[in-house]
Amino acid sequence: MPSDKAKQNKALTATCVACNKPVSTESAVALTGVEDGRHKQYVACNACANGGWRPPGFVGLYAFRRE
Repeated sequence: MPSDKAKQNKALTATCVACNKPVSTESAVALTGVEDGRHKQYVACNACANGGWRPPGFVGLYAFRRE
């Protein structure tokens, strides 16, 4: 769990590749996909990941997270 100081830091954000919305890193997950034959990390918000979005070339399991 992030500290209270980390939760207040507005710089700790990422953009969800599925919905293109800025989200805190606390409510995002990085999923590994494949692009041009190389592994690449994709950041998705919990809502999109729980809704079924997966990056191209995703192989593996995803455990649902609370939003």
